[in-house]
Amino acid sequence: MAITVSELVAIPSLGTRLVAGAGRADRVISWAHVCELDEPWSWLGDGELLMTTGIGIPSAVPAQVRYVEESAAAGLAGVVIGDRMRAPPLTDRMLATADRLGLPVLLTQPEVPFIALARTVAGANAREEQARLALTEQIYNRLRSLTAGGEIGALLAPLSADLGQRLVVVDGLTRHDAGGSALLSEDPEVSALISLAADHPKHPRPAVMRLGPGSGAVALALPPPRPAVLLAIPRSSRHPDVGLLHHVAAVIAVHRSISAADRERARRLGSALFARIIDDAIDPTVALDELLERGLGVTRVVAVASQTEDSDEWGDLHHHLDDQGIGHLLLARGGIAMAMLPDQEDALTTLVSALPATARVGISEPYDRVADTRPALLQARWALHQAPAASVRVSRYAPVEGSSGFLPASLPDNERAARRVLGPLLAYDKEKHSQLVPSLRVFLEENRSWQRAASRLHVHKQTLVYRIERIEQLTGRQLNSTADVADLWLAIQAAMACGLLAI
Repeated sequence: MAITVSELVAIPSLGTRLVAGAGRADRVISWAHVCELDEPWSWLGDGELLMTTGIGIPSAVPAQVRYVEESAAAGLAGVVIGDRMRAPPLTDRMLATADRLGLPVLLTQPEVPFIALARTVAGANAREEQARLALTEQIYNRLRSLTAGGEIGALLAPLSADLGQRLVVVDGLTRHDAGGSALLSEDPEVSALISLAADHPKHPRPAVMRLGPGSGAVALALPPPRPAVLLAIPRSSRHPDVGLLHHVAAVIAVHRSISAADRERARRLGSALFARIIDDAIDPTVALDELLERGLGVTRVVAVASQTEDSDEWGDLHHHLDDQGIGHLLLARGGIAMAMLPDQEDALTTLVSALPATARVGISEPYDRVADTRPALLQARWALHQAPAASVRVSRYAPVEGSSGFLPASLPDNERAARRVLGPLLAYDKEKHSQLVPSLRVFLEENRSWQRAASRLHVHKQTLVYRIERIEQLTGRQLNSTADVADLWLAIQAAMACGLLAI
């Protein structure tokens, strides 16, 4: 049978007396533990008895009051202080606060070792501890009983029932609970608690964060590879058991690690499939079967975004799409990140919200034939090319609205225009593995400044001079002629629009 604070005080051999909080002396003690830190409530939880020599108890009156308030908010059964040891004088305001909040404060004679109190509590709680061990075993069995590839909601449902708490995993922009997954913005309660966790004053933040004295909620950080937060929200007046929550966090971390590995494998296979489709290296019928399995069997769109070499902006995109149950294929190639998505507004919304605010996105027209994937990719690239001139973040393909009134209105016409002017340069670069076309582009973008262009290309100025002379020879155009510069510049723009040149 568990022991209460009043029953502990009534044992003469323990030499312990109650000095405040007598109104809640009927509190049941689940565990007794020594903690000399200045914020013990970050480490102990509901029903646990704090034992201290007083090292962590502050001397200032406001700090003593906060010590009691935070301990009470954490649900501690009481605070045992070694009498005439290391504690400063206990102020009247501290004791009055303990009376008001119902936090028992006890003094123990210096000759009584804390281990005597701990053993007394442990002996009285033997039966409860057996039940707790059985619950711990059940928590780990939940992971074993989960089917392969099961969603995290299927794991959180029984775990929430086991603990009698609402368990929520917040991962980036998404929250997961027993009811499934949803955008964090759609759950005001969880959003507010996450804001409290983000604003926690301690740096580094403690392993357990108590989110306000009123909510009773607790936040635990989940480990990488995808950092997340586990929230435990009480369904009653009982505070979350921190010890059991650590076991729950371990189980969830294992599930997330397995899920992340499965998703990464699916992403890699999807990337290979996307590449084979746009390279025309797979039979459309076979490709359609695979797309059906991935939720991409009806009407699709292709979206593209510019991506620098050191960019990791799409690194977690497949997780965001998987969390929302959105089928997808992702591929990065030639400085462009590509996504094949269902033609659904929520899919595009999830894509855009997961990318940095500075990312620009081009979107193709909807299509249903696998053979139309490459034309759709060119449409998306054209839309991305239009985005800067339109000063918008998301640009949809519009064949009659070019980024320049002098550029052709269709992709095939852009490709013909680009090859007519740049054809000799493209052939030369392909044969010699040279960089004439990129050099021409940079030279024109820098308004024919030798110094700035050479700096961007990371070459000596004389090397750039040689390249420009070679360009003039191959194209038959002179870079000191306004008419020839206009031809070359529009050809570069057309090449980027149709995909011959990376944007």
